[in-house]
Amino acid sequence: SSSIADALNSCVRKHNCAIVTAPPGAGKSTLLPLTLLAGLDTEGKILMLEPRRLAARQIAERMADILGEKAGETVGYRVRFESKVSAKTRIEVLTEGILTRMLVDDATLDGVDVVIFDEFHERSINSDLALALTRQAQEIIRPDLKIIIMSATIDASAICEALQAPLIESEGRMFPVETVYSETDMARYDIYKEVAATILKAADKHEGDILAFLPGQSEILKCKEILDASLSRASAELTVPQVYPLYGNLPPEKQRLAIAPSKEGERKIVLATPIAETSLTIEGVRIVVDSGLCRKLVYDARTGLSHLETVTISKDMATQRRGRAGRVAEGICYRLWTQTSEHLMEDQRRPEIEEADLTSMVLDIAAFGENNPQSLLWLTPPPSSNILNAKELLLSLEAIEPDGSITPLGRKMATLPCHPRIAKMMMSSESSALKALACDVAALLEEKDPMSDAEDSDMALRLSILR
Repeated sequence: SSSIADALNSCVRKHNCAIVTAPPGAGKSTLLPLTLLAGLDTEGKILMLEPRRLAARQIAERMADILGEKAGETVGYRVRFESKVSAKTRIEVLTEGILTRMLVDDATLDGVDVVIFDEFHERSINSDLALALTRQAQEIIRPDLKIIIMSATIDASAICEALQAPLIESEGRMFPVETVYSETDMARYDIYKEVAATILKAADKHEGDILAFLPGQSEILKCKEILDASLSRASAELTVPQVYPLYGNLPPEKQRLAIAPSKEGERKIVLATPIAETSLTIEGVRIVVDSGLCRKLVYDARTGLSHLETVTISKDMATQRRGRAGRVAEGICYRLWTQTSEHLMEDQRRPEIEEADLTSMVLDIAAFGENNPQSLLWLTPPPSSNILNAKELLLSLEAIEPDGSITPLGRKMATLPCHPRIAKMMMSSESSALKALACDVAALLEEKDPMSDAEDSDMALRLSILR
């Protein structure tokens, strides 16, 4: 990555935007921010955006480690519910919602010299919004602000054209990976059984650590149960691989165990959500087992609510996943779908902004001081019908005026890290007892359901368990 680092430093002197593409594991997330810091001739900060909390923490810790420091000194991080920064922090790794907050509080981004958008190919609605607001700040008040977009394998030419920015490409070392397809397409509800069976078969045939992709936490835990039972029956003289789950809700120390390299003579099996596609590097993986599924938030305009659905991944995601087997040596990737059904997969994942609920986004834009969301510099413009729906809802919640400007109530709602409907409920509670109830209801609605296995949907029961 050193050649690309030099190219980036000289590019940033001439341009205020740059696009960097590199294969996963080329070290761009850890080395480039450090190189940029070394090349800065001011005392300003570098902000680096990560779409996922888990990656933000790991990347900050790794950079601090390279400098021989602890996170919170030169390099720190800020994610929801946790931050490690100090007066001497020059590089802050953040999740995207936090940058949006910062821009709403201070549109000049005072004291910040560079904003890096990492893993941009994930195209989350938060990173699209944060990029639009940062470009607005750059255009109007901060022409000296530098924007760098980093991504694995996106179609970079379209982004370069939209931003009028040069492209810097890094080759990165990749070893060949053999792809093995299934004979038949798997039933979606049984996918964890197929993944477990494929892992056991692959562990017998090949060397190296195994990384398996499952859609979510429940499938990971069911798959782990099957593997633990089968592996405990294995003969004593064989090294039995350790099985590690890896998903966003896992406590940080368990996440670290999953990411840590295997010790000499040991093997590991990591069962992960799409978080391990690009953001996290797990050393030593030579076998990938891909379920071909992921969870996606789907907005239903009829009910005005979003829900998670299990959907088929796109080809670019499948390519990212396969590449994880070719980091250290030749690898193999088992795809749990047929070659025929691969033709039906979409080429690229769709930007979330095209199909998401835009209510929170439109409220953030109003809080930023812009009444008309369409006038921002979008990479992918949000659909106008969805913006209309969002404005209607915000009007009925008394968060914005008919002209789109924010109301005093809306400004308060925008400071709460939850959906505007829920923020309004919390703001409308009169007594402290009602406020406490509103906060508990908000926690149950916004976070994972503590009784997800239960058949009933009784709110009162959940409240009593929570308390």
